[in-house]
Amino acid sequence: MSAVIRIGFLGAGNIASTHMRVLSKDARARIAGVYDVSAERAKASGAPVFDSMEALIGGCDAVYITTPNRMHAAQALQAIAAGKHVFCEKPMAVTVEDASAIEQAAAQSGKVFQVGHNRRFAPVYEAVKRGLEKTPALGADFKMNRGELENPPWTSDDGVTGGYLFETPIHIFDMARFLMGEVTAITAVAESLVYPTLDTFHAIFRFASGRTATFRSVAYTGWAFPFERVEVYAKHTTLATEEMDRVLIATSLTGAVESSEYRHLPWEQRWGYVTEDRLFLDSIEQGKPAAVTAADGAASVRMAMAIYESARTGKTVSI
Repeated sequence: MSAVIRIGFLGAGNIASTHMRVLSKDARARIAGVYDVSAERAKASGAPVFDSMEALIGGCDAVYITTPNRMHAAQALQAIAAGKHVFCEKPMAVTVEDASAIEQAAAQSGKVFQVGHNRRFAPVYEAVKRGLEKTPALGADFKMNRGELENPPWTSDDGVTGGYLFETPIHIFDMARFLMGEVTAITAVAESLVYPTLDTFHAIFRFASGRTATFRSVAYTGWAFPFERVEVYAKHTTLATEEMDRVLIATSLTGAVESSEYRHLPWEQRWGYVTEDRLFLDSIEQGKPAAVTAADGAASVRMAMAIYESARTGKTVSI
């Protein structure tokens, strides 16, 4: 029987509770405890509470980093230096310099470092990926809206998030690479129309293949379904997602559109959390590379920063 993997959580918020629920169903994992700056929040998690970050890191085999965005980089580097396996929620960092430092440290550590880009493992996106194995992508449109930056209130505070793009939109950057390959250049415009942060983005991604895709994200829209939508175009084929609920595949002008529904699945499975946590444990147990590596996490950070730079300078930014 495999050794039990002791897992500690830095941060006891909503996403931590999601991972704890998933991991509690895997016999290979034991929640060793949690540390949070709010002792009340840590206690409410139901897990053993550590009185410091250092104590938690020392008392586990693997660390889940589920704290606010700007804390991720320093905590990730500390956990790597302590010789721990690390699961770091997105974004891995909010600067290119920190992302590069983590990428280098993770590569030299000999331990598993996985980034929480759960969308890769959502059935809708797995279905699109399978479809593209039959016919290559020629272009795509990526949409990621939010609806508001008021609840919780910190979502409009760049001092916490690192910028709106480092919240949900960063998932789309990883998805663009996952579906279409490496991004080599970005041209973008951005505006601040409702909130005291840039909240409206339009961008063009250029890929190593020479193909292009569009990206748009508006932070203040109504919660109109689907707020997250990906359309990928191949020869006489369209593959379209509607959040994590449904994928549509059309392969002719007049034929039937194939529709696959996933709303019946538990949301942790529908959104990819079950699979990403299982793969993290698999990588530790089997000594294989992470499903989403530090290099993947760094690439998404570089895309976000390229959008900000292009919007600021009015120039195309190479990555």
